[in-house]
Amino acid sequence: MIVPMKKVSILIQSKDIDSTLHALGKEGVLHIEHEKVPQGEDITILKDKYNFLSKAIEELSDTKDQKKLSEHPEAFVSQILNLVDKKEVLLEDIKKIKKEIEIWKDWEDFDPELIDDLRNKNIWVRLCKITKKELKKIPEGVILKELFKKGNIIYAVVISREETKLPFQVLSLPKKSLNQMFSSQEKDLTMLGKVENKLLNFSKYKKALSIYKNKLISLIEFNTARSGMGSFEKLSYVKGYCPIHNVSSLESLAEKEKWALLIEDPTDEDNVPTLVKNPRWLEIIKPVFNMIKTIPGYKEVDISFWFLLFFSVFFGMLIGDAGYGAIFFIINLLCHIKFRKRVKNKSFFFLMYVLSISAAIWGVLTGTLFGQSYLAGRVKPLLPYLRESTNVQALCFFIGAIHLSIAHLWRFLRKFPSLKAFSEIGWVSMIWAAYFLAKLLILGKSFPEYAMWLLIAGASLIILFTNPSKNIFKGIGSGIGDFLLRVINSFTDVVSYIRLFAVGAATVAVADAFNQMAFGVGTNSLINGFLVALILLFGHTLNILLGAMAVLVHGVRLNVLEFSSHLNMEFSGVEYTPFRGEGD
Repeated sequence: MIVPMKKVSILIQSKDIDSTLHALGKEGVLHIEHEKVPQGEDITILKDKYNFLSKAIEELSDTKDQKKLSEHPEAFVSQILNLVDKKEVLLEDIKKIKKEIEIWKDWEDFDPELIDDLRNKNIWVRLCKITKKELKKIPEGVILKELFKKGNIIYAVVISREETKLPFQVLSLPKKSLNQMFSSQEKDLTMLGKVENKLLNFSKYKKALSIYKNKLISLIEFNTARSGMGSFEKLSYVKGYCPIHNVSSLESLAEKEKWALLIEDPTDEDNVPTLVKNPRWLEIIKPVFNMIKTIPGYKEVDISFWFLLFFSVFFGMLIGDAGYGAIFFIINLLCHIKFRKRVKNKSFFFLMYVLSISAAIWGVLTGTLFGQSYLAGRVKPLLPYLRESTNVQALCFFIGAIHLSIAHLWRFLRKFPSLKAFSEIGWVSMIWAAYFLAKLLILGKSFPEYAMWLLIAGASLIILFTNPSKNIFKGIGSGIGDFLLRVINSFTDVVSYIRLFAVGAATVAVADAFNQMAFGVGTNSLINGFLVALILLFGHTLNILLGAMAVLVHGVRLNVLEFSSHLNMEFSGVEYTPFRGEGD
């Protein structure tokens, strides 16, 4: 659920700004809204320090042996960044030398300076690339010596007493000989190793630098809040938002600190932050929201429950294999055991348990285990109905109609008792009419007579109640406009749920194709057995990865696009981030 917020204004004497912010940061319940754009030299300097520190920390490895800083953190940051710069230069030099060696290694070793010296003595030595046709165009007085050949290209040395113009490609000489290139490469690699060892040695301070990074974040937040406060004469004020359950603690703090405190309800014009708080079992879906970076607006709704429910169903249908579900479950279990101490928020692990079980259940219902043809007759589906393509497609349309109907019924409850609420009942009727129409057009099923009444009743409710007014003809006119724009979308949205069948069937088909390819090789020898294992491992790994991508694309889309658009969700929210700056 989205936690209700209160708008808070705190009035203080300007001399108490720092102590006020210290107290607010320690309490950590107020999301501050700046009265003016925070700016200042202190903020700029702190942000620069933070950026340099972040870059330095990124270059350090994770090691168990951690130590405290022996000098100021910024001295370490400077040394680390200097080493990083040296490393980047060395890597670039090594890359260039490697490219040069690749170009000149077939020419073997020669001294470019010697060739330049010969030119001063009127002996012109040039290295050329020549085609067979160009061999016939060699000028008089020119000696050509073929050194090696690659395909139809001849690589040769051309010698002349004069600077004769040659009718073929002349290569620019390298700055170093081949031996010098190898020597430079070895020198740079040795230097790179030393730089990397020094960076590794600094890694033992990574934890201490991370602690300092958190301190910088706190300082930046503190100075930003200080700079963004409003003021007049000798008074200053800070505004923000506080969750309703934390208001009492803020009131107690204000009484203790002698602040003037104003608490009021937010208005429609206020940019209220969003705090979503759910039971622990429902919080497991939060990693998905964090990944796709969606935050509902304060005036919108929390779709966590419906997202988790339908996303689990979609995952099961898109993966659609009991074997894959078991693999997901086992890998997730092993990761959970291994990283349980390192990972604080374990929501993702529990989400994967739910999704893995969903895939396994669908696989059991359809009798699908790592593909199906090779197990025909051995693995029987628990629900044979789902082995028929038309039945699964009809189920997809049914799930779509249910999913979208929930969105409109939810909007009905939010609008009620306004007359506009009844337009949502009209859209529910239209969605179910679209469901029967999809079955007719795509699956060839009959269109029941009552479906026509659903269409008529739905259209009437939408036209009459989308924009009801005292002038009924004006309401009908505006309702028709909205109806014409959205009715086709409702039909296509219901039909779009067929992607669950299409992608799920493709997953099974790919698995089955690799199975047939593997067993077609036979297992009558050790080499054949190895090839079978290799094909199965590669094929099913690839299929699992494709299935995971399909879930991210289609499973998330049906919730965020189709369902949320019918719910009129814009995900325009600003995340609630309570002020925790501590200052110096």
